[in-house]
Amino acid sequence: MDEAKNKMRSIWFLIGLVMSAMGFITVLAGIYSFYVPENQDVRLSNLHANIWWGVLILIIGLIYIVKNRNKYVDH
Repeated sequence: MDEAKNKMRSIWFLIGLVMSAMGFITVLAGIYSFYVPENQDVRLSNLHANIWWGVLILIIGLIYIVKNRNKYVDH
């Protein structure tokens, strides 16, 4: 851990954190809209795209986190 004291984490780790957070929020919004449907009649709303996209973004973010968790760069 001493070698990481003078180094910063890779930017891809931060991007993974942000993507994971955004995916998680999108999934939560999708689950909410699943149980509390809107009054508007939107075509293809039965596919619940926000749940699928949220899960996809969450998975990609977690992949970035796992692949870059031990990578450091000099500053």
